[in-house]
Order: sequence, then C-alpha cells, then structure tokens
Amino acid sequence: MSIRRELLQELDRIDFPQQGTRYNIKRGGIEPTGFVLGKVRNRGSGLKFDKRVIRDSKRTHTPKYKDVYKLAVKLMRDHDPKFKFSSIQVNKNNRTAKHIDGNNVGFSYITGLGDYTGGALKVYDEEGRKPRYYNLKNKWAYFNGSQRPHETEPFTGDRYTLVYYDLTKGVEHLLKE
Repeated sequence: MSIRRELLQELDRIDFPQQGTRYNIKRGGIEPTGFVLGKVRNRGSGLKFDKRVIRDSKRTHTPKYKDVYKLAVKLMRDHDPKFKFSSIQVNKNNRTAKHIDGNNVGFSYITGLGDYTGGALKVYDEEGRKPRYYNLKNKWAYFNGSQRPHETEPFTGDRYTLVYYDLTKGVEHLLKE
C-alpha cells in the first residue's frame, strides 16, 4: 500500500478539532479544522504565550495521531529528504481566506490528499496580485507563505492538506533572549 493511501486511511479515522484561533484563514465564519504535529509555540490551554518556547505538540505523541505523524514524515522524506521542517499543519476541508502565514518562516511544502475536486492553492505575488494556481491533489507545491498571500479555491469532497514548515527558522535570535 502506498504511503499516501495509508496516510489517508489514518486521516479518515480522526475527528478533526476546530482551530478557533486561526482567524487569518477563516472564511465566511466557518471555523477551520486541523492540528499541528511536531513543534509548536507555547500558547492556549492556560499556557502563557512565549514565542521563545518551542515544544512538541501534545498530539504528536498521542496514540491516535502517532501513526499520522510517522506517515506524514515518511511522505516528506520520500519526496524531498533534504527539506528541513519542524512542524506539519494537517487540515481537513478548509477553504482558507487570502492570508499570509504567521508561524512558518521561509519556504513550505504543501500537498493534498482525499477524494475531492477543485481546491487549488492560489498563490499571489508579494504585492498580492497576479495569482498562480497549484493543483495539490497528490502533488506538491513549494512556496513562501510568510511572504506571499495565498488562499484556497472552492472544492467538493473531502480534502486534506499537509503543510510542512520550519517554525524555528528565523527565530534563533528570539531563542537566545
């Protein structure tokens, strides 16, 4: 069985939590659903926000997410073994509004899985004009979401996306404070 197929089966088993704090991607009042595996910054659940504190997400080591994490890492390693990432944002059925990413710095990879049609990633130039469209279904896109506005085109069906990024890149100076 392919890694993509196995990963899709694992994702289909999970009830995706709403991510009410991701205001920058919210479209039409619909709460985005997803979670982060790998490294996160301390925030939420009563934790004091400190951008210098980076820790493993709680889900990374939770049994029902462990296999997703292992398969997602293997998927990237098979695609680009040299790409350095600290975090994987896993989304389900999110049609994001036009936004610039706040946590990932530098280039990210994104791929789509599932039984869906449409849902292209629309990436604009740095001035927020001249979009370029990427079909993500079982394909990869590589772009800098912290510099280029982007959004999701309409889709039907179940659409999962995995965004691989480095939370630690560019914050080395914060970690030394």
